[in-house]
Amino acid sequence: MYIMMRWSRTSKQIISVLRTQASKMSNVKPAIPEEPKTITKISNTNSPTSSIVAAAFASLKEIDTAKTIKKNVYYIINNKIDNANTIEDLLGLADSSTLSKSQALKAVSMLADWATTGKAKLSDFEADPRFLKLCRLLGKENVGKENTFSDLSTVLGITGDDEAAKLISSISLPQMIKVLSTLAVKKKRSATLMRSLAFNIGRCSEKLDIKQCADILYALAVLNFPDEVLMEKVSADLCSTISTNDRPSVIGSIITSMGILRLRDTDLLESISSWLENHECKQHILESFLITLAYVNYKTVNVDNIFKVFENNKIDGVSNINTWLDVVWSLIVLKRESDDHLKSVLSPGFTKSVLNLKDIGIIPIKLLNVNGYATTKTQYKGPLLDLNSDYCQVKLMRSKDKQALMVSMMDALSTMLPSINYVKTDVNTNFGFIIDAECSIDSKLNPIPLDSTTSSKAGIHKIAFMLTGFHDTCRGCHNEPNGISVLNTQLAKSLGYKVLSIPYTEFGLRDTLVNRVKYLKENIKLLINEP
Repeated sequence: MYIMMRWSRTSKQIISVLRTQASKMSNVKPAIPEEPKTITKISNTNSPTSSIVAAAFASLKEIDTAKTIKKNVYYIINNKIDNANTIEDLLGLADSSTLSKSQALKAVSMLADWATTGKAKLSDFEADPRFLKLCRLLGKENVGKENTFSDLSTVLGITGDDEAAKLISSISLPQMIKVLSTLAVKKKRSATLMRSLAFNIGRCSEKLDIKQCADILYALAVLNFPDEVLMEKVSADLCSTISTNDRPSVIGSIITSMGILRLRDTDLLESISSWLENHECKQHILESFLITLAYVNYKTVNVDNIFKVFENNKIDGVSNINTWLDVVWSLIVLKRESDDHLKSVLSPGFTKSVLNLKDIGIIPIKLLNVNGYATTKTQYKGPLLDLNSDYCQVKLMRSKDKQALMVSMMDALSTMLPSINYVKTDVNTNFGFIIDAECSIDSKLNPIPLDSTTSSKAGIHKIAFMLTGFHDTCRGCHNEPNGISVLNTQLAKSLGYKVLSIPYTEFGLRDTLVNRVKYLKENIKLLINEP
């Protein structure tokens, strides 16, 4: 800043001098070539003005020289890194006062690559003060710990994902888990880092303890990254360690994460169920377990003991009204609900309380599910929602993966059916879900127009096409539909439809149109022949 201000003042003085001299010269007769006096006056190096001009140009020259030197040093260091063959070559750079953060990252990444490929051992450099100095430059803080990578999350937070991912294979299992947990805390969904962490933790032969398993499942749930291989390892290690655990809070964390991930590992669920039966724990953990079982649509062997806790209307013992709605919804999915359960959430007082917790015009989808189920239950005599009210007018949106699947299915249906009058899409059931498409056919597979009076006659089948996307299935199993999808199918059947569930695993977007049409025809034929 000083140099710029100095140059600004100098440039103004130069211009002033030049204007003055030009003015003088305009009144002087042309000089004889042999008499250089006039020129000598202007270029007199002893004058104050000339000194200022010289100083200004000298300052510019110093700046250019400094930039050139810095640039040359940068290239020299880069060249040393590129040509480094030993650990000493890279660690020696730490003493350079001009080493940049990007160059330090490059040096650390190379050391990590060498440790991974066997060219060097991590123990050969991880405790070296110069290596610690490189890491301090990356993290902008004192590492000050025996293990350099114990605070690797700081490094990952300020470096490129691709470069940071290279470091993962060089760190220990506890450090990998710490990095994954840090990503979850920061809610940083770096696909490159998450894939590297999942791969390296999943293939690690070292056994995870129950706290590490809980931390991993929590991180995967928060980051919405249900890596199948990693979850398989976590489940296997949990099954062998859960019986020795005596901390209910850890079990509660695992249960909640499994529900969010839709992790349907039956062995693990059975192990947890047995643990809950043999240990005292707070009711909110039992609530979480019931909700998780519903999300993955699974009933454990001793689940009756869990149901007993909620046999009667125990809304007063639940932490909040939204949780009680989740409990009743779960009991419906698992087919253990009672009329009293339905009445408890469909009563005007409860409905009003739920709506007060939501934004105006929004109603919980689960409440519509419960109301729809109660509507189709002939023996139910309790209150119901007013579907004509404004808060029940909910616009349901389809996920992106199902939208692509929808386009693929409609291409096939348009080939099978004579015209658009034979199919209806996005049918709102008012039960908290939409039917992706519907059509009517007779027993000979002939399509019937939906607006025709014959569509309601005997022998005519109403077909509901319901897509099952990636998010509608459980993890850790062979693409079993989750509890939400199962309940929607059940409710659609109660409306008189024959439901054709179309999973994304069988109705691929890359399949030819001919194969997609063949798939639909064959499954429709099987569907109408069912008793």
